[in-house]
Amino acid sequence: MENLNLEEQFLEYFCKLEDKDYSLVSFSRIFGGASRETYRVNLRDKKDQERKLIYRRTQENSLIDTDQKTEYLAYSAFQDSLVPVPKIITLEEDSTKLGAPFIIMEELKGQAASPFDKEAYSPNEKEIGKQFWKILGEIVKKEVDDPNLKEFFPRDKNPSWKRELDKWVEVIRQDSLGEEPILEAAIRHLEKNPPSEDEDLYFVHGDYRNGNFLFLDNKITGILDWEMAHLGNPLEDLAWALSPIWSWTDHSRPAYLIDRSEAINIWSNTSGLTIDEKELEWWELFSCVKGLAIWISAGHEFNSFKNSDPINLFSAWLPGDIHTQIILEKLEKIA
Repeated sequence: MENLNLEEQFLEYFCKLEDKDYSLVSFSRIFGGASRETYRVNLRDKKDQERKLIYRRTQENSLIDTDQKTEYLAYSAFQDSLVPVPKIITLEEDSTKLGAPFIIMEELKGQAASPFDKEAYSPNEKEIGKQFWKILGEIVKKEVDDPNLKEFFPRDKNPSWKRELDKWVEVIRQDSLGEEPILEAAIRHLEKNPPSEDEDLYFVHGDYRNGNFLFLDNKITGILDWEMAHLGNPLEDLAWALSPIWSWTDHSRPAYLIDRSEAINIWSNTSGLTIDEKELEWWELFSCVKGLAIWISAGHEFNSFKNSDPINLFSAWLPGDIHTQIILEKLEKIA
C-alpha cells in the first residue's frame, strides 16, 4: 500500500476488512477539529448500495494528546443506548496500516454547529435543549463496570478534582507563552478550596457542549468527540456544558438552548443526582482553567509552527480572552 494515496489505501483496507468489493464514490476532509483528522467517506458495492462512513485518524500535532482507543471505547460503551452515538466498525491501532491509528464508524445524519453561533438551533432550541441536558444525564447513569470502561479506571488514589486540575495545570506550565496572573489566581483558589473528596466515579464525556453534537431539525442525532472521556465527577461535564463561553451573548441560556435553571433540573432529574451548589461553583471555575489550558495549548501549537491551522490562532485569542473574563467575574463573586 506504500505507493497508494490515502483514499486508495483506505479503500483497499476496508475491502479487506469486510471481505467485499467496494468502489470509492467520495472521500473528503471535514475541517474544524483540532484533535483528529476526520474524513467523510462514501463507498458503493456491486449491488449499487452505498456505505456512508466516518474515518477519524490521529494527527501528529493534535491540540490535546489523547489516545484513539479512548474515543473508541467510549463510543463502544454507548452503542444501542439512550445516548445517540455512531455505530462503530473498527479501531486500528497499528500505524503501519494507514499511517496513523484510526477509527471507522458509520455516518449519522445531521449537522454540527459552531458553539459561538447563537442562532444555530433556532427555531428548535427548546426541544433540542431538553434533549441536550437529558442526554447528559443519561451519560451520568452509565454503569462504570461496563467491560468497555475497565481501562478508564484511574491508576492513582487521588480524588478526581485533583487528578483533573493537576493534568490541566501541567498543560499550562508546559505551553504557556507568558505570565497569566488571573489564571494563576483561579488555580490558587481551586487548590485552596477543594470540593468533597468523598465521591463515586462516574463516566465523564470531557467535552460535552454545543458544537459537539449532530442535530437534524429538532432532534439530536449523535453525541460526538469523546476523546477526552474519563471516569470522574459528573459535575465536571455539567459545569463545562453550562460555561458562559458557549453562550457568551446570552448567559441565561447555556449553549444557547434553554434557561439555566431548567437545564440543571432536567440534568438532575435524569441523572438522579442532587447538586451541591458550592461543588458546582468549584467545577465551573475549574472549567475556566481547563478551557484556558486548551486555548494556551492551541497558541503554543501555532506559535511553535507545529500546527499552523488558523483555528489554533483564533482559539488562543478570542476564547482565551473570554475565559479570562469569566474567571474575573467568578473570583469577584466568590470574594
